Amino acid sequence: MPSLSAITPDLAALPELVLLAGLATPLWLVRAEDGALLWLNGAARALLDPAAAGGMLRIQPAGPVPADPVERDVTIRGDGGPPLALTVRSGPAPWDGIMLVEARTPDPAGTNRRTSDHVQHLSHELRTPLTAVVGFAELLRDRLLGPPDSPRYGEAAAQIVAAGDYMLELINNLLDLARIEAGRLDLHEEVWPPALIVDATLSMMAARAGQTGVTLSARLPDDLPALRADPSLVRQMLTNLVGNALKFTARGGHVTVWAERDGGSDTAGGLVLAVADDGRGMPPDRIPQALTAFAQLHDPAHDPMTVAEHGSGLGLPLTAALIDLHGGSIAIDSAPGCGTTVRLRFPPERVVG
Repeated sequence: MPSLSAITPDLAALPELVLLAGLATPLWLVRAEDGALLWLNGAARALLDPAAAGGMLRIQPAGPVPADPVERDVTIRGDGGPPLALTVRSGPAPWDGIMLVEARTPDPAGTNRRTSDHVQHLSHELRTPLTAVVGFAELLRDRLLGPPDSPRYGEAAAQIVAAGDYMLELINNLLDLARIEAGRLDLHEEVWPPALIVDATLSMMAARAGQTGVTLSARLPDDLPALRADPSLVRQMLTNLVGNALKFTARGGHVTVWAERDGGSDTAGGLVLAVADDGRGMPPDRIPQALTAFAQLHDPAHDPMTVAEHGSGLGLPLTAALIDLHGGSIAIDSAPGCGTTVRLRFPPERVVG
């Protein structure tokens, strides 16, 4: 393994950093101006294998030495090997221009356990719509619904399309979650006005809202600042939230997308994008369950929706992972019979203007 020891640090002189929840103690020193890794301890060497990453490693973004320890997302890049995305806390070291960094230790056992759970849930979730596809296809093949011009054949074809759309959405969401967990979902950031993404989302969801008899609208202030974010992922987040709101809002209800500066008129604050509905809501103590992959809070015995309309239980967890990827957070307010409001909070550094 190539040696990265360019300096010999005085370990006793290293400042004590407050560990993040879930962070362990792999430590390394980084030259701030170009991100070159200067020294790794044994735990960091096990975490970041230069031989596996292509030789000399660099941390990006490097940037100036922070005055106080800060949390951020970084990528470790080699000379041609795969990048490694990590959540780290960096702070000043007792040498000019050097940052002290600590990062999360991967949990292979936990990752393998989550993967096994996801595969088990996936097989269960796919079985019902796949059975529907096969069954309705057999009806079409064998012409069991009467004369060839019977409208019932069109209904059967529509059921096949609906089940196929559901399976495609499920697989895409699960693949996105897997890419995020593996640190392989990159942001393609642009500066854009949130109103454009909101309008695009509402246009895409208008037909579904019309079918369910729910009024879909937006409430955006004229002076809303621009965001620096990945527009396709933000639209995916809003689509997930609006889709959930439409599922659990009765005919005649309302779903509203709104936005505001986080902290009111404070121009130094972040930005909130939110989706609110006046649907059935859920008990506050079940909100953590709603943020768990494959969790579904409906009661099949009393819920008239089809399996495809229920969804896979991946929409909220994926949205939480995507906003976290942007350095933001998700907050949910809900109560039975009072509707649900989901807020996506983007940090101040992503607000432009």
